[in-house]
Amino acid sequence: MERLSLEWLNMRSRSLAVLIVVALMMPLIPTSNAQNPIFGVQLDCADLPELDVSPSGYEPIDVICTIENTAAVGATKVEITSEWLGGSEASMIGATGEYSIDAGGSEEFTVTFTGDTKQASSNSYDFEIFATVTEWSSIPMNEPFPQENDSYTDTLQIASYGAVELQAVALTDTVSAGFEFIIDVQFTNNGNDADNIRVDIVNLNNLKNQGFSFIGSEFVAEQLAPGATSSPRQFIILAPSDTDGDLNTDLQFRASSTSDPNAEFSETNIPFTVESSKSSGSLADGISEVGQDDMILYGAIAGGVILLLLLLGVVRRSVKKKNAKQIDEAAPIELDADDDDDQEVDEFDDLFDDLDDVVIESDEFDDLLDDF
Repeated sequence: MERLSLEWLNMRSRSLAVLIVVALMMPLIPTSNAQNPIFGVQLDCADLPELDVSPSGYEPIDVICTIENTAAVGATKVEITSEWLGGSEASMIGATGEYSIDAGGSEEFTVTFTGDTKQASSNSYDFEIFATVTEWSSIPMNEPFPQENDSYTDTLQIASYGAVELQAVALTDTVSAGFEFIIDVQFTNNGNDADNIRVDIVNLNNLKNQGFSFIGSEFVAEQLAPGATSSPRQFIILAPSDTDGDLNTDLQFRASSTSDPNAEFSETNIPFTVESSKSSGSLADGISEVGQDDMILYGAIAGGVILLLLLLGVVRRSVKKKNAKQIDEAAPIELDADDDDDQEVDEFDDLFDDLDDVVIESDEFDDLLDDF
């Protein structure tokens, strides 16, 4: 019992000695932000990079922070706390806890930053981490001893990323040689920052070597806000005119982000056929190849042949009629001498016979057509 009492008295004596030393050195403790020469703490953290919130590249950020006990003697107990500002789309984990550090020693802890993907690059989050000495050499840091602390302040920034989506439509997949055709394109900015999106023809040089030419620009571009879609844009292309046969090719379009060189491309491929004029020779095409002057010439020849045949037919009918009339005039006519009245009637009959001859001559063309 006496031994325990002696040890207790020794501990009380040592504590009392420490208190006396601290009390004597209190005037030396600075009232400014300068480091306390008796007990104190220093906090520092590594540089904080921007947080990548792209769907394909997102991962949390880990930052190492270091606590140092600046006291020359005596272990120090340090408490870590933090304050987070800016919103709930990002957070900080690990900036809490209590550490016991020997004089001149240090401890490390890890702070992890996370955030929602696809959030705007304009978002930012301020924070502050505090390291506070709560105990030194088993002496609580309360009145009359001031608490010593240090802090680290920074801002979490959201990195910009690019993402594009391309749509390309051809009104037809076939065109005749030498004709122009149009490809309609539209593109969307799926990134988290404004971006100047550009659409190019990937196989442009190959198409030119095949004889294609381009009316206007060989690319299109537009500045778009996050989530915005471009106005309809067009590529006007002239098909080659000197193909030996049908030409099958591909039109390859690519949309890219100019603000983020690491962004993935959006590509689309359109199969296309150019029909040769030599391989589409139909009857109508053959007729269309005959010139107007040639058609007039062929028509005149055909009309002349028909007119000649008509003239030959008229001449032939006239000759036949003339021969028949001569035969009729040479034939003898017998009259009854006793019947004078009948003779008078026959004179009128001869008159009407002459009229009948006229009618027969007017029907020569009808007979001619009947022969044909």
